[in-house]
Amino acid sequence: MNSELAKDLTNGFFFIFLEVIFFQHLSIFGASIDPILFYAIWLVQRYERTKLLLFLAILAFFQDAMFDFWGLSVFSKTLTFFILYNIIKKKAETQLQFWQIFMIIGFTAFLNNIILFSYGSFFKLYAIDHSSLILIFGNSVYTALVGLLIYIFRVKN
Repeated sequence: MNSELAKDLTNGFFFIFLEVIFFQHLSIFGASIDPILFYAIWLVQRYERTKLLLFLAILAFFQDAMFDFWGLSVFSKTLTFFILYNIIKKKAETQLQFWQIFMIIGFTAFLNNIILFSYGSFFKLYAIDHSSLILIFGNSVYTALVGLLIYIFRVKN
C-alpha cells in the first residue's frame, strides 16, 4: 500500500470518527450529515472508478459497523458513486463555483439517501421515526451545506 492511499484511508477513518463523535449529535429536525459522501467526492479526482469503489466500500463497511446499518451504507455509497463517478469527475475538472459544489454534493447525497432508504425499507432493516421525505431532503441539504463549508475552508488554506 502506498503512502497516499494510507493517508487517504486514515483521513476516511477520521471522517467516520468525526461522524461518531461529533456529527451525529448535530442533527437538525432529525436530519444528519454523512461526511463520507463529500470526502468521497473529493477523492474522485485522485482515484480510478474501481479503486474508489473499493476504497469507499471499506469506509462504508466501518461506518456500517459503527451505526449498525447491516451493509446499507456499503450498498448505497458504492452504487451512488458507480452511477455518478463520470459526472462528478467531468465536473470537477473545471473550476467550480460555490453553488455548483453545493449542487454536486446535494445531488450525490440525495441519490445516496434515496438508495439507502428505499433499500432499507424494502428489507425493513432501517426503521425511522421521522418522515422519510424529510430525512432524504434534510440529510441531502445538510450534507451539502457542511460539505460546502468544509470545501471553502479547505480551499482557503
